[in-house]
Amino acid sequence: FNSLQEITGVLVGEVTVLPSVAEGAAYTELAVKDSAETGAWGKYGGYVGLTLEMFERDETHRLRQYPRKLASAGLRRISYLVGQVFLANSGVGPAMADTYYVFDAAHHANLGTSALSSTTWEAASKAIYNQSMLVDSGATAPKLALDARYLLVPRDLRLTGQRILYPSFERESNIFSENLQKGQMGDVITVPEFTDANDWAAAADPLLAPAVIVAERFGLLPEIIIADSGTSAALFTNDEIRMKARHWVSVFVADHRPLYKANVA
Repeated sequence: FNSLQEITGVLVGEVTVLPSVAEGAAYTELAVKDSAETGAWGKYGGYVGLTLEMFERDETHRLRQYPRKLASAGLRRISYLVGQVFLANSGVGPAMADTYYVFDAAHHANLGTSALSSTTWEAASKAIYNQSMLVDSGATAPKLALDARYLLVPRDLRLTGQRILYPSFERESNIFSENLQKGQMGDVITVPEFTDANDWAAAADPLLAPAVIVAERFGLLPEIIIADSGTSAALFTNDEIRMKARHWVSVFVADHRPLYKANVA
């Protein structure tokens, strides 16, 4: 984005089916409904102070690590913000424009309580597939018609998830290394922020049905700014060079339909 104005994620509604038009008859106007979710910007950052003595002691082998550490911290912040989509408000996610939480069994039909298994994975995939797309009031909504693509799990459920999505995984000795090389095991995503050993989630392919939006202002990685001028305050008064990380990001849910969550009782 090129400004810090509030972000609006517009979900354009669907035209159910094109109506028939008789010979010589006029075309009718098609009703389309839109829905908009908003995302607020967050600014994150901090600095590391590097004294002249550290340079004089020739500790540059350690100093060179700090930019990488700051960049990693920025990516962990994004991971945390995305994780909160599934963890906020005791595991039902943030509230949406319709006043309901992202995961709501009664109103969004995307919340369950069953432990992960091949049966419950199929049920989650079916729930996503049968989601009603956004249409104007009174119209018959078509189905989303997309199955779950990604299985999101805590570390404790990773092997279970791999065995469900890849049944031959535990029976073929070389399949693990082969699939890692081919990138085929990426459909099971281990989420560091999932601290409950039993909860899990599912998501459709975001290229076909975007759900979670990650917005950045000056880059997906944080800006690294170094204050090393001889007249900068810290260097002038403290003989300290400061390396600062600044990160403008926004994470919000544009559409609940491609998502499913299981808060296992």
